[in-house]
Amino acid sequence: MIYMKESNDTQLEEFKVVYELEGSVDLATKYFMANQTEDAKKMFSFVCEKNDLISTVHRIEKWNRWSSKWEIQDEDNN
Repeated sequence: MIYMKESNDTQLEEFKVVYELEGSVDLATKYFMANQTEDAKKMFSFVCEKNDLISTVHRIEKWNRWSSKWEIQDEDNN
């Protein structure tokens, strides 16, 4: 009998980046699956650079699947 070995890798979590594009009056949202907050920040930066977007991040939130709500991540929270 063959068993699947459990992975010790951290699980991906859903992050929401709330941001404003230069010249816009509305906030926009992008979602990323990442291991930690810093990875989500890097992904968002990559998307902005790739598409020549100038943005200001207002907040990053992580989905808490146990309480079914978004939790704001601190700047130094990974």
